[in-house]
Amino acid sequence: MANDETGRDAPADAAESTAPGGLRGLWASPFFRLLAINWLIGAFVSVMVLGGLMVFDTANLRSLILNSEDPVLPMVVLLFGLMITLCSAAMGAAVMALPGEDRGDSGGTRERADNGFAGLSGLRPALQPVRVRAR
Repeated sequence: MANDETGRDAPADAAESTAPGGLRGLWASPFFRLLAINWLIGAFVSVMVLGGLMVFDTANLRSLILNSEDPVLPMVVLLFGLMITLCSAAMGAAVMALPGEDRGDSGGTRERADNGFAGLSGLRPALQPVRVRAR
């Protein structure tokens, strides 16, 4: 037991739960939660894709895997490859979909669109050819 600010004894795990680090501190971070949720979405999609490949026997993949000496190894390797690809894609899409920081005077010259379509509010007229005399 450790003393807290009031002088009372607090449970030992209470000090860990209020610390900024640790598992609770990690889950308190909205960016980590975003990544973890999208990783889980990617993992779910990976399992579904692997199941679809096995059910529909795409390119005789199920037959090839089940006729091997150890069918678990190719399944694990295929699932691992799918998870790397699809979890990364889901997490990357989530990060890229985050809104940008609006700093006010960021120095950029691009105008922001009011209707939500960036770049469409400040359309410039098409370029016109200009006659130039050759010497």
